Amino acid sequence: MLYILTIMGLKGKVNFIKKTFNYTLKVFYTYIVFKSKYNIKRGYIHKTSYNYFDDTANTDTWQLEVYTKAKEYAERENLKSIIDFGCGSAYKLNKYFSEYQTTGIDVSPTYEFLKETYPNGHWLKFGDFDLNMLSADIVICSDVIEHVLDPDDLLNNLKKIKNVKYIFISTPDRNIIPTEKFGPPYNPCHIREWTFEELENYLSSHFDIIEHLITNRKQWTQLAIVKNKE
Repeated sequence: MLYILTIMGLKGKVNFIKKTFNYTLKVFYTYIVFKSKYNIKRGYIHKTSYNYFDDTANTDTWQLEVYTKAKEYAERENLKSIIDFGCGSAYKLNKYFSEYQTTGIDVSPTYEFLKETYPNGHWLKFGDFDLNMLSADIVICSDVIEHVLDPDDLLNNLKKIKNVKYIFISTPDRNIIPTEKFGPPYNPCHIREWTFEELENYLSSHFDIIEHLITNRKQWTQLAIVKNKE
């Protein structure tokens, strides 16, 4: 019996060693093959196809702190106009900025939902207008950047909006979200996820960073408040 248990124990150790070795090979291969992209560490696997996320049923369960922080800035500096880029259901935009001049931007079919649900609101369908014609004091881009195939395009589009004083960009922090550290993200609609340090380095190549903080650790939310480089 002792002999059998010893053999079983050895088999368990061998299997453990095999699994560890295979995982090490996977990480090493990933590191060698995949280059650093969008300031995310070398070896991280980015998804290559877009998967639409239907946000129309959501209220303010997620990213609440992003909108309340934006409202703090608006009230403190007497700002008047808000653009919500990727506004989703627009619940938070309507609830927290009802007394402001607001514009919500999203893709189909979310755009059609907004037009039907809030016919008196100002809604724009992404791709159907010239961003250079838009102007606002504050732009909110809450948990959008992780959904797009090329975030450089997204950030360059945000730069086209005129007279912007502050841009609020939020996304999950990969360091605190229970996900695959080398990617791809578990969330089927996320293309990639940044750590706190990666996002700061990435955004600083596009904008001047005013604040960067974790607004909700339980929801893994990091928020960067930025402005266009002068």
